[in-house]
Amino acid sequence: MNKWIMFCCTVILVFVIYYTNNTQEFTQLELPPLHSKNALLLNAQGEILYEKNADVIIYPASLTKIMTAIVAIEMSENLQTQTIVKPQTIAKYTAQNASMAGFHAGDFATIEDLLYGTLLASGADATGTLAEAIASSEDEFVTYMNNKAQELGMNATHFVNTSGLHDEAHVSSLQDISKLLLYALENPTFYQIFTSKTYTTHVPTELLITNSLFTKVQNVDGTILGGKTGYTPEAGLCLASLMEKGGRKFLFITTNAPGYAWTPPPHIEDALTAYDAL
Repeated sequence: MNKWIMFCCTVILVFVIYYTNNTQEFTQLELPPLHSKNALLLNAQGEILYEKNADVIIYPASLTKIMTAIVAIEMSENLQTQTIVKPQTIAKYTAQNASMAGFHAGDFATIEDLLYGTLLASGADATGTLAEAIASSEDEFVTYMNNKAQELGMNATHFVNTSGLHDEAHVSSLQDISKLLLYALENPTFYQIFTSKTYTTHVPTELLITNSLFTKVQNVDGTILGGKTGYTPEAGLCLASLMEKGGRKFLFITTNAPGYAWTPPPHIEDALTAYDAL
């Protein structure tokens, strides 16, 4: 009888230790006050560790380009296919004061070049050229983006354009963006681009493209592996980032941080705050 009791106690103890070790990372974290009005921290399995207004409808700004890139990757048979950058594309986005990767009218660029211009430099010149090269028009490409959103269960999301320029009907939520980013990071091509710091295009005149995340702050090495920044006056400063700590990966997504694209980056400060809390 005593042996049976001891056996049962041992089994229970082993279970408690196993349960504790395997649920520790899923525990909800408490973070200091953040600059961002909306925030969501997850582990690589999609378990939520911290959330703040994550289900609220927001304007995604250039976080939109995550969807632009993954749809372009999945629809492209050959990333080395070349296309020409049209003057009307440059003129369209220049007139809207959109962020640009640095392509010029008449440049020949590969799909790969344009993907790096989309995710690293957040270039509307890149997204517009991608859309026309793959789907003949931006409107048609946006249809594919919305179809993918439905496929991923992004029920609060509706895209109007490929760049994230403000439109009242161009909306999402952090919960939806987390579904998108988790999905996109499973694609090796997307992951490689998303975590790159620089890239040089294959066009005859080389264009050095740098990741805008890493140009804003210099102390994110070893913390933030990659990310996509964004800004419009309506969306505030935004960030979708991939972090690693203790050999584990985490996603941290924020929108509606105060400031401007050229000011000190409170949205990146929030990411570092989350990293410290892990």
